[in-house]
Amino acid sequence: MIRLLTYWTLVIGFQVLVLNHLDISSYIYPQVFVVLLLTLPLHLKKTYQFLIGFGLGLIMDLFIYSPGIHMSACLWFIAIRMIILERQDLKEHANNKSAYSIKTAGFSPFYYTTLILILFYHFYVLWIDGIGNMQVEHMILTGFSSSLLSLTIIGVFQALSLNRFE
Repeated sequence: MIRLLTYWTLVIGFQVLVLNHLDISSYIYPQVFVVLLLTLPLHLKKTYQFLIGFGLGLIMDLFIYSPGIHMSACLWFIAIRMIILERQDLKEHANNKSAYSIKTAGFSPFYYTTLILILFYHFYVLWIDGIGNMQVEHMILTGFSSSLLSLTIIGVFQALSLNRFE
């Protein structure tokens, strides 16, 4: 439990202290903290998953000063994650109380699930944030570039965790 709390604290700290202040370009806003929602244990009840998504989104909204944008996106993220994971054969891993990862799902299902969810999350946040001042070209370029950087960082996290547990 302490290891899990430390991991969550480090990921949230990395997001808040490093990635939110990354001034590479006006087109890159990676949201890597969603790896915490992506890798939730498979045996958690749907209610608990939504509560965790609500809480994590609220924490990020407090740090980023956004009025519920991340909380809403996290709840949609959890809902879409549930739909995708229902179509994958993960019952044995759920019974073993495993977390969703490359090791439990396999590379291809994990990659496609992550790709869909990360793209959705970035485009949803950018769309909600841009209501009233929508610049479609900027949103598309920012969504894809931020998603690409986020996928790369999440891949590194998963590779490090895969090597650590083997």
